[in-house]
Amino acid sequence: MSALDSFGDELKALKDRFRGEIEFQAPLSKFAYYRIGGPARFLVTPREFQDLELIHGLLRRNPIPFFVVGWGSNLLFPDHEFQGLMIRMKHLFTGVEEIVPESRAPEGQGVLRVGASVGANVLLRIAAERGYGGLHRFTGIPGSMGGMVAMNAGTHIGEMSDVIVRSEWVNLLENSETLQIHSRVHEASDFSYRRNHFLTKGDLLTHIEVRFEKAEPGRVKAEIDELYQRRKATQPVEYPSCGSVFMNPKSHGIRAWEVVEKLGLRGHRIGNAQVSEKHPNFIVNLGGAKAADVRALIELIKTRAQAELGIEMHEEVRILS
Repeated sequence: MSALDSFGDELKALKDRFRGEIEFQAPLSKFAYYRIGGPARFLVTPREFQDLELIHGLLRRNPIPFFVVGWGSNLLFPDHEFQGLMIRMKHLFTGVEEIVPESRAPEGQGVLRVGASVGANVLLRIAAERGYGGLHRFTGIPGSMGGMVAMNAGTHIGEMSDVIVRSEWVNLLENSETLQIHSRVHEASDFSYRRNHFLTKGDLLTHIEVRFEKAEPGRVKAEIDELYQRRKATQPVEYPSCGSVFMNPKSHGIRAWEVVEKLGLRGHRIGNAQVSEKHPNFIVNLGGAKAADVRALIELIKTRAQAELGIEMHEEVRILS
């Protein structure tokens, strides 16, 4: 019996003890922002820490490929079946609370402990209600806080690394009977542009701590609303997408969308995937697009950027094969 078959048999046997959801042959397109993706052989959505411990035990006994997904916003799933386990972190680690930091916060600042599964839009709504300033830099990012840490997400205002204080995580590959909580107070070297340098294979973020500035709720809401309106005016929010496809090639002093524009590829289409007419660093799903269509556009842009402009483009989107 293969490891996949053995894992599947044990997963079925867990149904009475697992508090979350267990699915087989689950279509990934149903929760990917791109609305693209074939089925996952196994999909679990934990609701309690005990669920993670059960999955940890299964993976120790039956090592199979697995991938942790948050809100599915910065991912391109394959068209074919994912031969392994998808762990969807949507309903566990969802709290937001103001805490007293270990070291004294500067005057006018505070610290929030945020569950890694909290969506940026949820955090922004709370920030507007309670007057948590400085978090408006995440306006328009459609991911979870855990995903945003993993890729050091940001906008033109700033990045996650500007406000993060501390992270907590578990490792699903640890050879231990129980899951251990790990933590780290962050330094500048832990992050670079769209990258983190501290998470390793098997790590799953549980909580993060971020700084905020104490402000009037009305002012915070106004800042967020203004940025939302700017996003609607400049980005193709009416179509499924992953957000920005490419990192800015900063060493060339040019932005990613300008590279695509110089190549004359604004509006270029392969199958039902299209370089956005509104913002050419977006590739949108016009309806029924395949991962192969999106990947073909990505490769076209990369190949031509290198050949015609001498610019090496790197994806911001995570592509699963």
